Amino acid sequence: MQFSIIIPTKNELANMKRLLPQYDALRGAASYEVIVADGASTDGTIQYARTITNRVEVKTKQERETIGEGRNRGAAVAQGDVLVFVDAGVRIPDVPGFFQAITRHFTDTTVVAAVPRVSIDPGVATFADRLVHGTVNLLIRASNALGWGSGKGETQIIRHSAFQKVGGYNEKLVAAEDHDMMMRLSKIGKVKFLPELTVYDDPSRYRKLGYPRVIGLWILNWFSMRIFRRSFSKEWKRAT
Repeated sequence: MQFSIIIPTKNELANMKRLLPQYDALRGAASYEVIVADGASTDGTIQYARTITNRVEVKTKQERETIGEGRNRGAAVAQGDVLVFVDAGVRIPDVPGFFQAITRHFTDTTVVAAVPRVSIDPGVATFADRLVHGTVNLLIRASNALGWGSGKGETQIIRHSAFQKVGGYNEKLVAAEDHDMMMRLSKIGKVKFLPELTVYDDPSRYRKLGYPRVIGLWILNWFSMRIFRRSFSKEWKRAT
């Protein structure tokens, strides 16, 4: 089983230097490629990524790009059987174990996608971090157990053939494109929540905006996506 690790970026040099080398742990343990789908960074992200990844896809159009467009560009050149979409600020504590578990789950051909637990690194996590992310993980687990399909975009694991079958991410959605993707995939196969796998998200956004605002945006974008097939948010800014 070959993996394509696809990382959407836009001015993520600090995260790239800190986290991109984590995939070196896969050498000799799995067949994989690392693809960076960049949204025209100006901070050196592109140049750095080219020294350490298999491929860097840089957007050429002038208009602002949604993260769904970036992920789709990466997937368009991917060779793997399984696409592993990982945000630039995400750390995987046990990279070899993570991909070994994916291999086990995806030997079941009815599984089209999977999502891990998303948390904040325990070394910096606050009570609010643990409460909010713990609750969200429970909701996502329940949703997938019921066959509805759900999952946060920080890390999404998708069978390549299923990704192509549903047409990739909805590029018109500024936000909630992650849940939309899992919802559509759940109509053609199993979407699994993998409680034994955890990834650590960058807490910058939560620190800058605060959880009341972040949760409000999550709810508004989710309902807007489900009811109107569009995002509530007009753009999704980086928290820097």
